[in-house]
Amino acid sequence: MRNKWKAAFFTLLLFILLIPAAVLFLLFKDPGGGSLDRSMLDSDIRDNQKLLSIHTEKEQVEDLLNKELRKKAPDVNVYVNLRDEAVLNGSFVAFNQELPYQITFEPEVMDNGDLLLKEKDMQVGRFPLPGDEVFTLIKNTIDFPEWVDVYPADESILMRVTQMPTKPGYAVKAEEFDLKKDSIKLGVYTKD
Repeated sequence: MRNKWKAAFFTLLLFILLIPAAVLFLLFKDPGGGSLDRSMLDSDIRDNQKLLSIHTEKEQVEDLLNKELRKKAPDVNVYVNLRDEAVLNGSFVAFNQELPYQITFEPEVMDNGDLLLKEKDMQVGRFPLPGDEVFTLIKNTIDFPEWVDVYPADESILMRVTQMPTKPGYAVKAEEFDLKKDSIKLGVYTKD
């Protein structure tokens, strides 16, 4: 009888020691079965590769544009209104009178990912003024970000979205700008 208890005691002791040892072994064992393959980390990301897509709505873009305009031109009465069309509203002083203007744009996504805003309709108070003069006035009174160009002769504004400041090594491109469908898509790409 004494040998039975002795055998049971050593068997129990063996299980008590083996179970924690097995748990520790499994816990610290590399699940991949080897060392880290660094070549997997460096592969596949190429220049101009799309990393992610951003889909937003016109209300968020309108808020972002108006905050940027207020920051760049706090003393100028100008704001963007995005409904079914892109509209730039503002006013300027002429002959000691404040004249309101409204310019409606047709947005067009360029092949390179920039956004071109072509003038579609313009109203300046009750006075008929040439569009290029109004665009010249806008260009001279609003301090646009350096990635926005105003072309008075073409009556257009080019938003060089691809030149917007981002983290180093990345670029943003416009992919869709459909205000009627409330669909604005941007892509984030690696930069060469």
